[in-house]
Amino acid sequence: MSATTASASWSDLLSGRNGMRSLALAGGTALHAINVYVVTTIMPSVVADIGGLAWYAWNTTLFVIASILGAALAAPLAGRAGAKGAYLIALAVFTAGTMVCACAPDMAWMLGGRTLQGLGGGVLVSLAYVLIRQVFEPALWPRAMGLVSAMWGIATLSGPAIGGVFAQWGDWRAAFWSLLPVVVVLAAIVVAYLPSTARASSGGGARIAGGRLALLALSVLAVSLASLARSGAWQLFGVGIGLVLAALIVRLDRHAAVRLLPHGAYSSTRLRAVYLCMSLLVIGSTTEIFVPYFLQTIHGHTPLAAGYLRR
Repeated sequence: MSATTASASWSDLLSGRNGMRSLALAGGTALHAINVYVVTTIMPSVVADIGGLAWYAWNTTLFVIASILGAALAAPLAGRAGAKGAYLIALAVFTAGTMVCACAPDMAWMLGGRTLQGLGGGVLVSLAYVLIRQVFEPALWPRAMGLVSAMWGIATLSGPAIGGVFAQWGDWRAAFWSLLPVVVVLAAIVVAYLPSTARASSGGGARIAGGRLALLALSVLAVSLASLARSGAWQLFGVGIGLVLAALIVRLDRHAAVRLLPHGAYSSTRLRAVYLCMSLLVIGSTTEIFVPYFLQTIHGHTPLAAGYLRR
């Protein structure tokens, strides 16, 4: 790598050995992101085939919870297993989840597969940012981060197309199987081009906020379980438990040595304003998981059209 701070360019990042490493890191993020939009598009077809409408939102809930846990584990995993080992482990977990989803006979199996997909995908996305600092010179870091982040835009365009086409063909299971050739290609690139070991700074001795992450998962699950209750009182109780756990997380995180959010995120600073805006955007965007179902079942749109109209 010959790029310097003054002369680093996109060609330095995308050519030669750097280009293959860029493909590996960006490809892992793209795999996770495309999977998100593929599954959202085919879920109405999945429910029509194997049932489980009451658990529709749980496909996203468990996926996101597992993704958060996976993201938190990425740096310690890279420090212990090395860049190559961590990436291959994440791909293996994602593959196992994808195969479970593709073969799922009912919604319970689907939820299990989605949890594994989220765990592996969360590691892949976080690992991309962790390894940027390990495999590229500092001058290339901004462009590498931009490239990895751009994969979400690509997923927005390609995910609904992949899911929509397979759903219209009447074979939603093939949408999951179609992801596995990408996994094989990524694994080959990782084996050939990523370093076997990571530097000590990659997180070999990093600690994770395990207790607060567990509380976060319980908080989300409490609210999700409330949605299944028929009684309004139980629904309010579940939401209340979720809010209490969230408040407890904030209180514990303020004084923790290993924090979920950086210093200033809980005080009257611009950083808190940024996190609040991000939270509102996420809350608003998650409602779109129901849009394909409404468009297909109520308005009669095809899966492909519904996948893009939700955007």
